[in-house]
Amino acid sequence: MAFLDTVGVPSSPEPVQVRLLERDGSRVLLQQLDPGDPEPERVPVYDGDELVVLEALSHIGLHTSADPEASDDFLFGYRIVPVREEPGRVQARTLRFGEPDTGQRVHVRPGDTVELVDVTVELEYLDSLEPATESGHVPLTPALWTWLNVGEHHDPTRTRYVLAAARRLDAANQLLITVNQQRQALDQAGLGGPQIRRHLFHLVGDVEMAAVALARAVDMVRQSSKLIGCPVAVPAEVTSSWDALNALRNAYEHIEDRALGQVQKKPHPDALTIFDQARLLTDSVLVYGHHELNMITEIPGILAAVRRFLKDATANG
Repeated sequence: MAFLDTVGVPSSPEPVQVRLLERDGSRVLLQQLDPGDPEPERVPVYDGDELVVLEALSHIGLHTSADPEASDDFLFGYRIVPVREEPGRVQARTLRFGEPDTGQRVHVRPGDTVELVDVTVELEYLDSLEPATESGHVPLTPALWTWLNVGEHHDPTRTRYVLAAARRLDAANQLLITVNQQRQALDQAGLGGPQIRRHLFHLVGDVEMAAVALARAVDMVRQSSKLIGCPVAVPAEVTSSWDALNALRNAYEHIEDRALGQVQKKPHPDALTIFDQARLLTDSVLVYGHHELNMITEIPGILAAVRRFLKDATANG
């Protein structure tokens, strides 16, 4: 006779701890220990014993196809926990988002099947899977796309609309990250004239494109009630920033008109102010005519407000 407390299993590169579940003659059923399980007694093993280790399932994977060889169809993994055991099968459910996780897994005897009796997919959970960018903004489009590919969604127009707005939002954030990187590069000591100009023009170009992308996302939020019947209230940050953001966006997007000193093909006293980058470089403030928008104190709040709105609009759809 010998004693064991660990065995090797295909799902783990290291031996796993086990406890004795039951013995049927020389057939010994072993169950893997879950986190938080008490330390078990060592399992006595005799010559001729057949060791059978129950499979321990902690997650399920959701895919867009039934092809077992495919990997690009993987959507996400979900934590599962046991509900009850019945002859020949084990019932399990998904763990709710925010529900305490004890580490308990679903243990399956050889030949038994697993029945998922309650699968709940939550947008907040999908959103929590996305890593934050260096600005702190978490890209929204991947989570919304995944959510909209789970279950049935009967309004393709709304789907296209919110995904397009989310893409513009995420693109604006990425451009603003590169703006900050160029600003940091300009702060380096000892830069020569060519290096300064290279970083400066990169910064200005990304500011222009970021303003255009952000303004489009904001405008889609503003018009969502009218265009797609969205019931979610427009955030105050969106409403209060719109005049300045729209004026800047219009000037950047029609820069050829401003270069001629014009607005809508007519001379205008504000037209050339879009080329004055002094406040942008010294204070991170976008200026056009009497309009101002602070990239440090205002734009992050706009990004966050649009993000919240698009999540709520998707969940309520």
